[in-house]
Amino acid sequence: MSERQHFVIVSLPRTGSTYLVDYLNAIDGVRCLSEIFHPNEIMLRHHRTSDPRLTDMALRDSDPLDYLQRLEREIGECGWFGFKHFPRHSLKLLQHLCASRGWRKIFLWRENLLEQYLSFLLASAHFGQVTWGRVPDAQQVTIPPAMLMEDFHTIERNYIMIEEALMLSDPADVFTVEYHDLGRVEAMRGMLRFLDLPQDSIERALVQTAGRAGKGELAFERGPNAAARIANYDEIRQMLRRTRYRRWVEGAHERAPA
Repeated sequence: MSERQHFVIVSLPRTGSTYLVDYLNAIDGVRCLSEIFHPNEIMLRHHRTSDPRLTDMALRDSDPLDYLQRLEREIGECGWFGFKHFPRHSLKLLQHLCASRGWRKIFLWRENLLEQYLSFLLASAHFGQVTWGRVPDAQQVTIPPAMLMEDFHTIERNYIMIEEALMLSDPADVFTVEYHDLGRVEAMRGMLRFLDLPQDSIERALVQTAGRAGKGELAFERGPNAAARIANYDEIRQMLRRTRYRRWVEGAHERAPA
Protein backbone atom coordinates (compact mmCIF):
# COMPACT_ATOMS: atom_id res chain seq x y z
CA MET A 1 0.00 0.00 0.00
CA SER A 2 2.98 2.30 0.60
CA GLU A 3 3.74 2.46 -3.15
CA ARG A 4 0.16 3.31 -4.06
CA GLN A 5 -0.52 6.79 -5.40
CA HIS A 6 -3.33 8.52 -3.49
CA PHE A 7 -5.44 11.32 -4.90
CA VAL A 8 -8.61 13.23 -4.07
CA ILE A 9 -10.90 15.11 -6.45
CA VAL A 10 -11.80 18.30 -4.59
CA SER A 11 -14.87 19.91 -6.05
CA LEU A 12 -18.51 21.01 -5.75
CA PRO A 13 -21.70 19.49 -7.21
CA ARG A 14 -22.42 19.85 -10.95
CA THR A 15 -18.81 20.42 -11.99
CA GLY A 16 -18.34 17.15 -13.90
CA SER A 17 -16.96 15.37 -10.85
CA THR A 18 -18.92 12.15 -11.41
CA TYR A 19 -17.72 12.07 -15.02
CA LEU A 20 -14.14 12.44 -13.76
CA VAL A 21 -14.62 9.67 -11.16
CA ASP A 22 -15.86 7.31 -13.89
CA TYR A 23 -13.14 8.41 -16.33
CA LEU A 24 -10.32 7.70 -13.88
CA ASN A 25 -11.81 4.46 -12.57
CA ALA A 26 -11.95 3.08 -16.12
CA ILE A 27 -8.14 3.26 -16.40
CA ASP A 28 -6.26 0.05 -15.63
CA GLY A 29 -4.81 0.06 -12.14
CA VAL A 30 -6.89 3.04 -10.95
CA ARG A 31 -9.67 2.81 -8.39
CA CYS A 32 -11.62 6.03 -8.01
CA LEU A 33 -14.65 6.07 -5.72
CA SER A 34 -17.36 8.66 -5.26
CA GLU A 35 -18.55 10.64 -2.24
CA ILE A 36 -17.51 8.22 0.46
CA PHE A 37 -17.78 10.93 3.13
CA HIS A 38 -21.19 12.25 2.05
CA PRO A 39 -23.07 13.27 5.23
CA ASN A 40 -26.15 11.19 4.36
CA GLU A 41 -24.68 8.02 2.87
CA ILE A 42 -21.48 6.26 1.86
CA MET A 43 -21.35 6.54 -1.93
CA LEU A 44 -18.73 4.05 -3.16
CA ARG A 45 -20.06 3.86 -6.75
CA HIS A 46 -17.34 1.56 -8.11
CA HIS A 47 -16.99 -0.87 -5.22
CA ARG A 48 -19.30 -3.33 -3.48
CA THR A 49 -18.11 -3.94 0.02
CA SER A 50 -18.45 -7.22 1.86
CA ASP A 51 -17.44 -5.64 5.16
CA PRO A 52 -20.43 -4.20 7.08
CA ARG A 53 -18.07 -1.82 8.87
CA LEU A 54 -17.51 -0.03 5.56
CA THR A 55 -21.20 0.87 5.40
CA ASP A 56 -21.27 2.13 9.00
CA MET A 57 -21.40 5.93 8.86
CA ALA A 58 -20.80 6.34 12.59
CA LEU A 59 -17.63 4.25 12.36
CA ARG A 60 -16.54 6.19 9.28
CA ASP A 61 -17.06 9.56 10.94
CA SER A 62 -15.38 8.55 14.19
CA ASP A 63 -12.05 8.00 12.43
CA PRO A 64 -12.04 8.95 8.72
CA LEU A 65 -8.39 8.02 8.17
CA ASP A 66 -8.85 4.56 9.65
CA TYR A 67 -11.93 4.15 7.46
CA LEU A 68 -9.89 4.99 4.38
CA GLN A 69 -7.28 2.40 5.34
CA ARG A 70 -9.94 -0.28 5.85
CA LEU A 71 -11.46 0.56 2.48
CA GLU A 72 -8.11 0.40 0.74
CA ARG A 73 -7.30 -2.97 2.27
CA GLU A 74 -10.58 -4.42 1.02
CA ILE A 75 -10.12 -3.02 -2.48
CA GLY A 76 -6.77 -4.73 -2.70
CA GLU A 77 -4.23 -4.40 -5.48
CA CYS A 78 -4.23 -1.17 -7.47
CA GLY A 79 -1.62 1.43 -8.24
CA TRP A 80 -3.81 4.48 -7.73
CA PHE A 81 -6.57 5.06 -5.18
CA GLY A 82 -8.79 8.12 -4.93
CA PHE A 83 -12.23 9.53 -4.28
CA LYS A 84 -14.08 12.80 -4.60
CA HIS A 85 -14.69 15.16 -1.71
CA PHE A 86 -16.77 18.30 -1.23
CA PRO A 87 -16.14 20.79 1.61
CA ARG A 88 -19.48 20.01 3.24
CA HIS A 89 -18.53 16.33 3.54
CA SER A 90 -15.86 17.19 6.09
CA LEU A 91 -13.85 20.38 6.03
CA LYS A 92 -11.47 18.99 8.64
CA LEU A 93 -10.68 15.96 6.50
CA LEU A 94 -10.27 18.17 3.44
CA GLN A 95 -7.73 20.30 5.29
CA HIS A 96 -5.85 17.20 6.46
CA LEU A 97 -5.66 15.77 2.93
CA CYS A 98 -4.56 19.10 1.51
CA ALA A 99 -1.76 19.39 4.06
CA SER A 100 -0.57 15.83 3.43
CA ARG A 101 2.19 15.17 0.90
CA GLY A 102 0.78 11.64 0.58
CA TRP A 103 -2.29 12.82 -1.34
CA ARG A 104 -2.40 14.46 -4.75
CA LYS A 105 -5.22 17.00 -5.11
CA ILE A 106 -7.23 17.52 -8.30
CA PHE A 107 -9.21 20.75 -7.94
CA LEU A 108 -12.15 20.60 -10.35
CA TRP A 109 -14.16 23.81 -10.67
CA ARG A 110 -16.66 25.44 -13.00
CA GLU A 111 -16.09 29.04 -14.06
CA ASN A 112 -19.69 29.70 -15.12
CA LEU A 113 -21.64 29.71 -11.87
CA LEU A 114 -24.91 30.34 -13.71
CA GLU A 115 -24.61 27.09 -15.65
CA GLN A 116 -23.40 25.21 -12.58
CA TYR A 117 -26.37 26.50 -10.57
CA LEU A 118 -28.76 25.79 -13.43
CA SER A 119 -27.49 22.22 -13.68
CA PHE A 120 -28.11 21.74 -9.96
CA LEU A 121 -31.67 23.10 -10.18
CA LEU A 122 -32.51 20.96 -13.20
CA ALA A 123 -31.17 17.81 -11.56
CA SER A 124 -32.93 18.58 -8.29
CA ALA A 125 -36.25 19.20 -10.03
CA HIS A 126 -36.00 16.12 -12.24
CA PHE A 127 -34.52 13.56 -9.85
CA GLY A 128 -35.66 14.94 -6.50
CA GLN A 129 -32.07 14.72 -5.18
CA VAL A 130 -32.31 10.93 -5.14
CA THR A 131 -29.85 10.49 -7.98
CA TRP A 132 -27.93 12.87 -10.20
CA GLY A 133 -27.88 11.90 -13.86
CA ARG A 134 -28.17 13.99 -16.98
CA VAL A 135 -31.46 15.85 -17.26
CA PRO A 136 -33.56 15.54 -20.47
CA ASP A 137 -32.73 18.35 -22.87
CA ALA A 138 -36.32 19.60 -23.10
CA GLN A 139 -36.60 20.37 -19.39
CA GLN A 140 -36.55 23.99 -18.25
CA VAL A 141 -36.53 25.67 -14.88
CA THR A 142 -37.67 29.07 -13.62
CA ILE A 143 -35.13 30.76 -11.36
CA PRO A 144 -36.45 33.22 -8.75
CA PRO A 145 -34.23 36.32 -9.17
CA ALA A 146 -34.30 37.10 -5.45
CA MET A 147 -32.77 33.69 -4.67
CA LEU A 148 -30.14 33.70 -7.40
CA MET A 149 -27.60 36.12 -5.92
CA GLU A 150 -27.74 34.51 -2.48
CA ASP A 151 -27.11 31.08 -3.99
CA PHE A 152 -24.27 32.42 -6.16
CA HIS A 153 -22.60 33.72 -3.03
CA THR A 154 -23.07 30.36 -1.30
CA ILE A 155 -21.33 28.60 -4.20
CA GLU A 156 -18.50 31.12 -4.08
CA ARG A 157 -18.07 30.66 -0.33
CA ASN A 158 -17.66 26.92 -0.91
CA TYR A 159 -15.04 27.53 -3.58
CA ILE A 160 -13.22 29.82 -1.14
CA MET A 161 -13.22 27.04 1.47
CA ILE A 162 -11.59 24.74 -1.07
CA GLU A 163 -9.01 27.33 -2.08
CA GLU A 164 -8.13 28.11 1.53
CA ALA A 165 -7.64 24.40 2.20
CA LEU A 166 -5.46 24.07 -0.90
CA MET A 167 -3.20 26.79 0.48
CA LEU A 168 -2.06 24.11 2.95
CA SER A 169 -0.80 21.99 0.05
CA ASP A 170 2.58 21.85 -1.56
CA PRO A 171 2.07 23.43 -5.02
CA ALA A 172 3.50 20.29 -6.64
CA ASP A 173 0.63 18.26 -5.17
CA VAL A 174 -2.21 20.26 -6.78
CA PHE A 175 -3.61 20.11 -10.31
CA THR A 176 -6.38 22.52 -11.26
CA VAL A 177 -8.88 21.65 -13.99
CA GLU A 178 -11.89 23.67 -15.10
CA TYR A 179 -15.14 21.98 -16.16
CA HIS A 180 -14.63 22.56 -19.90
CA ASP A 181 -11.09 21.13 -19.67
CA LEU A 182 -12.66 17.69 -19.19
CA GLY A 183 -13.22 17.70 -22.94
CA ARG A 184 -9.75 18.93 -23.92
CA VAL A 185 -7.00 16.49 -24.78
CA GLU A 186 -4.02 18.45 -23.49
CA ALA A 187 -5.69 19.34 -20.19
CA MET A 188 -6.61 15.71 -19.50
CA ARG A 189 -3.19 14.49 -20.58
CA GLY A 190 -1.65 16.93 -18.13
CA MET A 191 -3.88 15.68 -15.32
CA LEU A 192 -3.02 12.03 -15.99
CA ARG A 193 0.67 12.87 -16.06
CA PHE A 194 0.20 14.69 -12.75
CA LEU A 195 -0.97 11.37 -11.29
CA ASP A 196 2.20 9.70 -12.65
CA LEU A 197 0.26 7.29 -14.84
CA PRO A 198 2.34 5.39 -17.41
CA GLN A 199 2.41 7.03 -20.83
CA ASP A 200 0.75 4.05 -22.53
CA SER A 201 -2.14 4.16 -20.03
CA ILE A 202 -2.53 7.90 -20.65
CA GLU A 203 -2.71 7.52 -24.40
CA ARG A 204 -5.16 4.59 -24.18
CA ALA A 205 -7.46 6.63 -21.95
CA LEU A 206 -7.36 9.55 -24.38
CA VAL A 207 -8.01 7.35 -27.40
CA GLN A 208 -11.01 5.71 -25.72
CA THR A 209 -12.64 9.11 -25.23
CA ALA A 210 -11.49 10.71 -28.48
CA GLY A 211 -13.83 13.29 -29.94
CA ARG A 212 -13.60 15.19 -33.18
CA ALA A 213 -10.47 14.21 -35.08
CA GLY A 214 -7.88 16.94 -35.23
CA LYS A 215 -9.79 19.24 -32.89
CA GLY A 216 -7.99 18.34 -29.69
CA GLU A 217 -11.28 17.48 -28.04
CA LEU A 218 -12.61 14.47 -26.16
CA ALA A 219 -16.10 13.00 -26.14
CA PHE A 220 -17.25 14.99 -23.11
CA GLU A 221 -20.90 15.99 -23.21
CA ARG A 222 -21.16 19.47 -21.75
CA GLY A 223 -24.08 20.48 -19.58
CA PRO A 224 -27.12 22.69 -20.17
CA ASN A 225 -26.97 26.04 -21.92
CA ALA A 226 -28.51 28.77 -19.77
CA ALA A 227 -30.35 30.57 -22.57
CA ALA A 228 -32.06 27.37 -23.65
CA ARG A 229 -32.90 25.92 -20.25
CA ILE A 230 -33.92 28.90 -18.06
CA ALA A 231 -37.59 29.67 -18.68
CA ASN A 232 -37.23 33.28 -17.46
CA TYR A 233 -33.82 33.80 -19.04
CA ASP A 234 -34.49 37.37 -20.20
CA GLU A 235 -35.34 38.40 -16.64
CA ILE A 236 -32.21 36.75 -15.27
CA ARG A 237 -30.06 38.24 -18.01
CA GLN A 238 -31.26 41.77 -17.28
CA MET A 239 -30.53 41.33 -13.58
CA LEU A 240 -27.04 39.86 -14.05
CA ARG A 241 -26.04 42.57 -16.51
CA ARG A 242 -25.96 44.94 -13.51
CA THR A 243 -23.56 42.72 -11.57
CA ARG A 244 -20.01 41.35 -11.76
CA TYR A 245 -21.55 38.15 -13.15
CA ARG A 246 -22.53 39.87 -16.41
CA ARG A 247 -19.98 37.90 -18.45
CA TRP A 248 -22.15 34.77 -18.17
CA VAL A 249 -25.06 36.38 -20.02
CA GLU A 250 -23.09 38.14 -22.71
CA GLY A 251 -21.45 36.95 -25.91
CA ALA A 252 -21.24 33.17 -26.39
CA HIS A 253 -23.02 32.41 -23.11
CA GLU A 254 -26.07 34.39 -24.21
CA ARG A 255 -26.87 32.45 -27.34
CA ALA A 256 -28.86 29.25 -27.34
CA PRO A 257 -27.27 26.37 -29.30
CA ALA A 258 -28.26 26.02 -32.93
